[in-house]
Amino acid sequence: MRGLLVQVKRSMFWAIALIALFLLQSTSPLLHPVGVDSSEMEVDETPEWVQFDLVDGVYSDAVGYSEFSSFSEQRDMIASSRIGTFDLNGFQLERPVPNEWMSTRFDLSLIIVSNDVLMMDMRDDLDDILGLTVREFIAPSGLLVQGTPFALTSLSGLDGVVAQHPVPLALLVDDDVLDVLMLEDGEEALQGLSMRIEGWRGDEGPVDSIDFTDSAGTQLIQKVSQVIPLAFSESHQWDSGRYQGILSTEDLLGVVSQPSLRTFRFEPTFSTDNSQARTHMKSSQMTSYFTTDLDGSGQIVAVADSGLDADHGDFGSRVVANNDVIGDGSTADKHSGHGTHVSCTVLGDGTQGGYSGVATSSELYFQAMENDNTGNFQSPSLNYLLNSAYSAGAYTHTNSWGSSLASDQGKYTSESEDVDDRANYYDRYYNGRNGLTILFAAGNDGPDTGTVGAPSTAKNTITVGNHQNRYSGAPDSIMSGSSRGPTDDGRIKPDILAPGGYVRSCRAQEATDISGSTWANSYYLEYTGTSMATPNAAGAAVMVREYLEEIAQRPSPQGALVKALLILGAQDIGNRDIPNDDEGWGRLNLRNTLAPTSGQGIWVDDRSVLSGTGNSKTYTFNISQANAGFKTVLAWSDERGSPFSNTQLVNNLDIEVTNPSGEIYLGNDFANGRSTTGGSADNLNNVEVVLVDNAELGVWTVKVKDAYHGGSKAQPFAIAVMGYGVNDLRPDPSILEEEFAMSVTIPQVGDQLQLTSKVFNVGNVRADFFDIVFEADGVEIETKTIDLGAGSTKTQVWYWTPQTAGQSTLSFILDPNDDLEEILENNNRHDVVVNVTAPGVKLSADPQTLMLLNTSQSTTSWNLTLTNTALVSTNASLQTQNVLNEETGQTESWYVGANESNFSLEGQGSADITVTLVHPTPPLPGLYRIDLLGIDVDNGVSYPYMLYLEVPELPKLRLEYDYQIVPVSPTDPTSIDVRLFNIGNANIGYDLFLEAPAGWDAGFDTLSSVPGASSGSTGLISKDTHRLIGMSFTPPQVMTGAGAERMVRLTAISQTEVTESWIFDIPIKVDMVKDVDVILETNIGVLRPDSYFSMLFSLEHRGNIDLALTPSFELPSGWSVTSGLEPFDLTWSSSKNLLFGISGDGSGSSGEVKFYLDSGSERITWVGQFDVEILAQPTLDFVRLELENGTTWDTPFGAGSHPTGVPLMFTWLVGNDADVEWQPTASVSLSDGLFGDCSAVESVGKGDIKPVTCTIIISTTMPPMSEPSFVIKLEGSDVEYTENIGLLVATVMESSWNQERTTSFTTGIQEELEVTLMNEGNIAFSHKLTIEESKDWSASIDGNDIANLEPGESMKIRLLVRADRPGDGTITLGLQGADTMTNSSVTLQVSSLGEPIGTSGENLPFTGIIAGVFLVALLVGAVLFTQRKKDPITHSQLMAPPPIRAPTLAVVPKIVAPIAPVETANQQAPMCWSCRSEITGLLLGCPGCGARYHRRDFADCNSDALTKCMNCQTEVSSFVEA
Repeated sequence: MRGLLVQVKRSMFWAIALIALFLLQSTSPLLHPVGVDSSEMEVDETPEWVQFDLVDGVYSDAVGYSEFSSFSEQRDMIASSRIGTFDLNGFQLERPVPNEWMSTRFDLSLIIVSNDVLMMDMRDDLDDILGLTVREFIAPSGLLVQGTPFALTSLSGLDGVVAQHPVPLALLVDDDVLDVLMLEDGEEALQGLSMRIEGWRGDEGPVDSIDFTDSAGTQLIQKVSQVIPLAFSESHQWDSGRYQGILSTEDLLGVVSQPSLRTFRFEPTFSTDNSQARTHMKSSQMTSYFTTDLDGSGQIVAVADSGLDADHGDFGSRVVANNDVIGDGSTADKHSGHGTHVSCTVLGDGTQGGYSGVATSSELYFQAMENDNTGNFQSPSLNYLLNSAYSAGAYTHTNSWGSSLASDQGKYTSESEDVDDRANYYDRYYNGRNGLTILFAAGNDGPDTGTVGAPSTAKNTITVGNHQNRYSGAPDSIMSGSSRGPTDDGRIKPDILAPGGYVRSCRAQEATDISGSTWANSYYLEYTGTSMATPNAAGAAVMVREYLEEIAQRPSPQGALVKALLILGAQDIGNRDIPNDDEGWGRLNLRNTLAPTSGQGIWVDDRSVLSGTGNSKTYTFNISQANAGFKTVLAWSDERGSPFSNTQLVNNLDIEVTNPSGEIYLGNDFANGRSTTGGSADNLNNVEVVLVDNAELGVWTVKVKDAYHGGSKAQPFAIAVMGYGVNDLRPDPSILEEEFAMSVTIPQVGDQLQLTSKVFNVGNVRADFFDIVFEADGVEIETKTIDLGAGSTKTQVWYWTPQTAGQSTLSFILDPNDDLEEILENNNRHDVVVNVTAPGVKLSADPQTLMLLNTSQSTTSWNLTLTNTALVSTNASLQTQNVLNEETGQTESWYVGANESNFSLEGQGSADITVTLVHPTPPLPGLYRIDLLGIDVDNGVSYPYMLYLEVPELPKLRLEYDYQIVPVSPTDPTSIDVRLFNIGNANIGYDLFLEAPAGWDAGFDTLSSVPGASSGSTGLISKDTHRLIGMSFTPPQVMTGAGAERMVRLTAISQTEVTESWIFDIPIKVDMVKDVDVILETNIGVLRPDSYFSMLFSLEHRGNIDLALTPSFELPSGWSVTSGLEPFDLTWSSSKNLLFGISGDGSGSSGEVKFYLDSGSERITWVGQFDVEILAQPTLDFVRLELENGTTWDTPFGAGSHPTGVPLMFTWLVGNDADVEWQPTASVSLSDGLFGDCSAVESVGKGDIKPVTCTIIISTTMPPMSEPSFVIKLEGSDVEYTENIGLLVATVMESSWNQERTTSFTTGIQEELEVTLMNEGNIAFSHKLTIEESKDWSASIDGNDIANLEPGESMKIRLLVRADRPGDGTITLGLQGADTMTNSSVTLQVSSLGEPIGTSGENLPFTGIIAGVFLVALLVGAVLFTQRKKDPITHSQLMAPPPIRAPTLAVVPKIVAPIAPVETANQQAPMCWSCRSEITGLLLGCPGCGARYHRRDFADCNSDALTKCMNCQTEVSSFVEA
């Protein structure tokens, strides 16, 4: 009831709260239908970006080539969340959750996406539905969707959605909070604590509101700010939709039910987790290695930390901003000086004493997070920290702090999500952004594994552990306190190590607590921790970025590239065992990163993207030195994960490296610190490395592929490669000779020619401005100056007018003064020899060369111009000549004609001519030259001219197969052969691709080295022949209905220069299959002949047609089916359980069992076996009941009742009617108050009889006429036989006496004698005590003379005894009126010593008289007393009696057996087994079990109608009268 009241109160509260929200919103209610005009219904039609084209000056496919094919995603169709797993059938909870927190949100659904649909396509489909949006990706196949209830209903019918589940509120609550809510009064315990409420995220980061309008016009609108007053008494907004506050409501269910709320959690708490560092990282070597110093100049570094002593001299004027981000009004570093120490480690210049940082010329953007009043770090939104720093131009952000909660170790939190979201957002070169490098300290909670704290658990951060920086062991000793990986989902952390042990850096002058330092002077101190390692790594990252921008001239380097280069140069510490949980990929070595020794080169690419599952990009490298190292690192800033999900990788890219021998190395497949073969691809990490110690000579292939694209956007990546022969980071412009072109093949004197040349930068960095010189016969014609991006091509257009006839040499020279440092210097010149003719007539055609593209085309025509090059008129003509195959030199006998042949041309005049060539359909491939001759008839000058017909290999196909519709199996692959005819003009090969229907697989049997591949090549097919191609169609795992028709698409693409494609649709039809698996689920075992059991069959319909089935059985003799034989329907691809009851009649035999399922004329048969054991068939015949005194009866009822306290010996004869030896044991089950056991029984064969005797004792305390019973049980060899015997307890009246004194009396003196009287019977009695003495003895009872005793009770009787003469005597005590009682009296033996009384003789007569008078008085008193007992006495007659002393009673328990208290007043007579009423008087007794019945003449009972005992089935004829 309390829970119900609480729920009612909660419901009322939130009803009022929602009404308040409606009033606050007025025009934007939380959820209501509205009228929508046309302007409101406008939809943003901007297409989502898929891929992009790069313009000149942007890095493109210099070395690699891309594939944009896609394939189905092989993933488990589950969603593994933080609290449990969603699958096709429901939700499996995997952590304790309070019941009420399993209630669900109306605005959320979790869908499971089928493997048949690409996750990215599903996201696109969901984006098209009005009123909902995808909020979270729950790996591997789940999407958390939010929207209006109406919009959510459309999900279940969406193609590719195989399951839709409601979302428990518990998923939105942090684990630590759930742990508290598991406690009793958990909500109350949270009151007054600082908590955080966070809203949802959009593409740009956190948002404060939700706003949905579905196709029905219903709106769902709410702001997080509207929920906050209902939950918090005090609050502070850290970012859009992110609030910290003091919890002031116990109705947390109501709070978390609000649709604008995404997460409810504790307020995060953070804590902070030289110089030799430059030497260990080799950064000092790189400062002056290149022509431009690497010192961080031009770079801004963001540091978020405690505070900053900005006046410390080591910063100079390089602090560009010092921001208070928590609102306490101060940026001072008043406590440990942590922030100042960290900042100086990055960029301090050592002015105050020589301990400088890494990037000493970079600028500082500082964000102060420490509260000066408490010294505690406060937790502003990381999203805000990163955005504000980036906006200020800080593209490196370092953080030497993390969560102080042990529960956050290894955990992916909201802060981890912020890091990944911002890194992914900014690492998109195609959006014109600089990348963002984010670094976090791993923490100082080592050396145990799994101690890396959030946010360093983020994927896209560089997580830094620390190694020793100074003293013994540096640099190859990992500090014990450095936190270790992995993360909760198994990712490698930390990423790298940097110097962090005993780092000396700036001391904040205002710091008051430097007790943690291990050395200090006025301006510097020494700290240890990953807090010190991280700024060292940040300084190295700044130098890498500076190198890429200033030396390599690569604008906007991406954060993933900086990360990849740092890992590329990292070196293993100690034994070869990277990657591992201690050091990740090793300790940072900047020299290896930027300028590896021994001539190895570096090649990078951070301008490529993969936009869908199956896309890939491939690079090739010609390794020029054998047995040297080859290393490649792939890194990408993945889309944000989700705290709701168990795994965080969203877009899974893989790297595959193939050596010249064909061996394949997969990313992160390592053994002993180096790559190995034969492993599996990594599906957890967004950094993958291949490291080969001894690379063989030759061409190596590096392939980056999109193995699974779970995100919503294209995924950029960065790759860094190191090895011998790998292009280093230098430009290399060269002229593409094959791209040179002239506007006229044979120019004439005075004609202006247009020349085209193309320059390509083969290198990996931009080529700064350089000259290109154009010369003709050594004379400079023109000079141009250009710059050229890495991998880019620029086209140059030149103009030249020849002045003399004859040969001329045209030269194009790049970088003539050798100002540019290039990879190669021998590819900078291109010479072209040109023939120039004299004036006359000139022929020209545009185009001069035509390509035949149609195999059916029989003619080709050119449009020519015949021009008079002179200034005076002339007569001219055109002659057509031979057709020559230029490749074979063969002259073709084809017809060439022109529409005109003679012309009169004015000076500089021209005429248009059409020349037509008639050729075969089609001709053989080749280049055909048509020779023409233009003649200046008047001047006798001719002008030879050539037209060209290029006939490529022209493909043409015809497909034949033996079916109109191909029949296919719904369960097994179906193979067919098709005939592919090449009817093109050459021996041509074709690439074939099979596209199966949804859910099906289609593959070629013979075209690929891997049978079943969906693509392959035919090889060359001779002209006018065919190739037989085998293909198989594999049905889906889910059964397809009979008769279903599908279409398999065969795409053929010709392997010709000019490709042509054909699409052939092959229809298939699913065959009918009737296939039912029948499985007996019941383990029957060995049966008894009289068994009753169930047979549970499970039916699995593996066919594809519905069946109507009728079950039946064929059973061995003695068995029958008792239930379950009704006909039923079994739909295809379904299962059913059938339960049948089977009963044995006692004679059930072993044998074969057949279970039939009949469907029309067809029968499904299951065959099994019954194994029946042979059991004894016992009989039990009563023989006699014998008492201790030898009395016997031939019925168990005996004399009608049974005495207590004496052995009752019941004897039976045991028989066996079965043909098996039986060894039973006999036992009795006794009701309360009975004791006994049975004798052993000998083995009983068929026809044998053996006696068994059970001895029973009824407790003397059993109430008379009560009816206890016992059961005799014979059992053995799985056979049990019982009989129930009823008893009737006889009434027992018995007493016992005990004389306490045995010493002699003294004559003449009255003395006491005590006697104990006990009721030994089973019924209470009340009798007057009587006393008789022998001569010369007198005795009287001192006290009450009435014995009133319950069964088992006793009383003390005190006698006053005197002997008048010495000697022996007797005193007899008795119970008056107890003639039927056993031991109703006792005679006490007494003796006396001393002198007899009155031996002198003078007093004897007087004494005798007195005694006689006294005896008479006693007798008279007794008579009067008796009379008074009989006659009633009125109050007026009764005077106050003298006080009477009651006798002293002592209850003495009997020890023989436990005594149950008996209320004698409530004792009942025996009960009749027929009418269940009491029996008074005579009765009938059953000799078999002792049951009692009324006599047949009793009017109110129908016992006379009985034929057998109702208890044991004994015949009535044997009943005994009693």
